[in-house]
Amino acid sequence: MVDLTKAKEYLRIDEDYEDTLIEMLIDFSKEEIENSTGVTFESGGDTKTYELAQLIIITDRYENRGSQDLEFKPNNMLSSLYTKLKYGDYNVQP
Repeated sequence: MVDLTKAKEYLRIDEDYEDTLIEMLIDFSKEEIENSTGVTFESGGDTKTYELAQLIIITDRYENRGSQDLEFKPNNMLSSLYTKLKYGDYNVQP
């Protein structure tokens, strides 16, 4: 899972003054993945696919936080990751 340190490294942020925002975006990314795929962190979050999807979502929301357009824009890479998460082997319940 993406933590604060990893998110800040990916965003190339050294300061601490936006930590609260970044932590909120980390939580939002997990909700967004679950709402879009049905995959929870517990059922598929311990993968690089989940982590990359989180980073893409976090980056989009961080970079567009001042925008009046709050709708998440389609992203081909993210759509591909969602498909992989949704239909991956780790999403099969025993």
